[in-house]
Amino acid sequence: MDIKVLASVLTEQTKINTLDTVNISLHKKNIDQTERHATQLLESIPPIPEGSKGNKIDTVI
Repeated sequence: MDIKVLASVLTEQTKINTLDTVNISLHKKNIDQTERHATQLLESIPPIPEGSKGNKIDTVI
């Protein structure tokens, strides 16, 4: 095998590995951001007063 071909293959594999690492990092950041947004949304819901739990059921048909 020609050394130039081998070098080219190794260079391309390094690029692929780097892109995979970047994509994984971006994916993890996206998951963290989604988790923060979901937590903020859940925390923005006002709590139900203790005495009214189970007294009212809303149904739509």
